[in-house]
Formats: sequence, C-alpha cells, structure tokens
Amino acid sequence: MRKSALFLLLLLVLALTRAPATLLDAAFARATGAGLRLLLADGSLWAGRGTLASSDPGGRSVTPWLPLAWQFEPAALLHGALRWRFTSDARPVATVDLGVGGARITALDLHTPANALLASIPHPIARAGWQGDLDLGASRWACAADGRCSGDARLLWRGARSALFPGRRFGDYEVRIVADQGRSQFTVATLDGEVRLDGRGSAAPGQPPRFDGQISGDADFLSRLPAIAGGAATPTPQAGRYTLHWPPGSR
Repeated sequence: MRKSALFLLLLLVLALTRAPATLLDAAFARATGAGLRLLLADGSLWAGRGTLASSDPGGRSVTPWLPLAWQFEPAALLHGALRWRFTSDARPVATVDLGVGGARITALDLHTPANALLASIPHPIARAGWQGDLDLGASRWACAADGRCSGDARLLWRGARSALFPGRRFGDYEVRIVADQGRSQFTVATLDGEVRLDGRGSAAPGQPPRFDGQISGDADFLSRLPAIAGGAATPTPQAGRYTLHWPPGSR
C-alpha cells in the first residue's frame, strides 16, 4: 500500500514538473471570463514567460500589452502555500500565493495603456476608445475560496481621453478601494483636468454597485451627458455641473 502511494506521489510530482506554461493562460482565462489571456506562453508552470493580452468580450480581437515572466518559489511550501513572483522586463509586478484558503496577491504594481485593460470589460462604456495610462497598485488583496475578497487597491488614470471626443483631455483621476469579505467601499477623486469627477460608492456580492458623486466642466461639452448616462446624471442650477447617482434614481 505504501509503495503504491509513493508511486502515485512520484507520478504527480513528475506531471507537475512537466506542467506546460499554457496552463497559466487557461488560469487567466478562467479567472477573468476570457478577458485576459497569456500569449506565446513558453516554459513551464514553474518558470516561464509570455505576453499578457486583453480579449474583447466577443473574443474577436486580442491586444497584447505586457511582457510577463514568472518564477515559482519553493520556500513558500513550508508555510503551506504555492508562490509565484511575476516580473515584466525584470521589474517586479506581483507576488501570488495559492493555498487551501484561497489566493493572495501582494505588492501589485501594474502599468498599462487604458484601452488595453478596459477592452476586456463587457460593458459598452468600456469600449469608448479610452486612452491614457493606468497604474494599478495593491499592497494586499486576498480572495477566499468562495470568491469574497479583502484588501486595498489604488487605480490612477493619467491623461484620460476618449476616441469619441478627439482632441479633448478629460484629466487625471484616482480611485481607491477598500474591501472586506466581498464588500467594498471606493472613492473617486480628480487630481487634475478639464472634467472634474468626484464621489464615493460601494459594492456587495449579489447587488449592483452604488455611486454618488458630481461631475463638472465645460457646459457645452457636458450638455450631452444626461442623454448618454442612462438617467444617472442630473443637471444642477450651476451650468456645467451635474450630480451622479447609480443606480439611476437612487439617493
């Protein structure tokens, strides 16, 4: 019996040792609903490289945007976790731990063009030809086996623009998120720019996200906002200033 168990263990170790890098592509696709893919994956599950890419919701096009390399760290096994360190052109990107209780990301430091990342979001507003640079950082982000996450994250969007409005720069914006067991609070703040957007919101499992804020800027430019905001924008007595409430009509 012991010999059979040892033989099966050796077979498992051998199989994992030869696990191809393409398994990471499958993992990215499964975790993001096929929104993120790993192209040209080379090496093994334990050490390799590839190119992170965004796939549009229909899967018709794929946009590569980040060269990525990974290295497994056996020392984490002593703490009951599988750990990988990810880098891009030798720059640290994130450390990922997998364990019985779920997954944890630490030291996330991701830089990407806005259109590359937003193109994978299945909502029409995300496909408005957005431009600019996104910085996504998180000191810790842990998700339990049931998918409920806790942690803090910061998204910085510099030079936000849209192909729908050529020649117009919206501004620089910061989003901060604090999550606790699947419930999250977030704030949006304008750091600089022609269009100022500020507010706060929340999200909870099984419920639509909520947001209350305000947006202001050039009155002529923002005059079309109520028509495209799906009832979320309400004009105020001050020209070029609107309140925002999502879901529409909520207070």
